Amino acid sequence: MRESAPVPTRAEVRKVLEDLATGAVTRAEASDRARPWIVEDAHRIDDGLVWVALDWLFGADLLTSPAGYLHGPVDFQAWLVEFDARR
Repeated sequence: MRESAPVPTRAEVRKVLEDLATGAVTRAEASDRARPWIVEDAHRIDDGLVWVALDWLFGADLLTSPAGYLHGPVDFQAWLVEFDARR
């Protein structure tokens, strides 16, 4: 992640959560959007809610087996509900 890239806002992170919950983005796309922040720029995120949401998104494509995912649509919706409850 380039130093000049702004830290995602709550609104931006919420949009990705919403898109994941509605199927507008794939698990892999959501994880890819969060990856740079979790892996490279975690130290730049001061907002705890943004950090938690990026962590959820980063784990959206975790596998439990070659054909099974740890998280699914019910989880994605729950993440969005929890995000909104914490705002």
